[in-house]
Amino acid sequence: MEKYREKLKNQNILYLIGVVILIAVQTLAFAGVLRPATSNDHWAGAWNGFIAGAAFGIMLLMVVGIALNLRAMRNEAALKRLYAKENDERQAEICKRARSSGLTIAIFTLLLAVIVSGYFNVTVSLTCLACLFVLALAGALSKLYWNSRI
Repeated sequence: MEKYREKLKNQNILYLIGVVILIAVQTLAFAGVLRPATSNDHWAGAWNGFIAGAAFGIMLLMVVGIALNLRAMRNEAALKRLYAKENDERQAEICKRARSSGLTIAIFTLLLAVIVSGYFNVTVSLTCLACLFVLALAGALSKLYWNSRI
């Protein structure tokens, strides 16, 4: 359990660094220092709001993670529950199968989006095609990697 406790300490340090960086991003976005490369002020304001909101959401998840880790590090029973939860083989298999199914569904949905959007907007269609290519390539490379490892 001491190794796991040390892992949680390191995770908390990384979370804390992430929280500080995300607070800086939110501050810069609200101050208008981070600006998209466009002359449209409405878009720039909306984008800064989006960036600040996304940074806040991720920061909130990290703060919750820090709180859960600290609670587990102070309470032996909570530490054992968290360890069991993170190392549950059944849950890991469920996540693995869900990601595999999710990748397949995303690829076919993007393929459909490429076909349909091609009738309306070339830019959207090519963007969906680029996303489809990256997603399919990531899936294929992952399959090759795990095929050689197992």
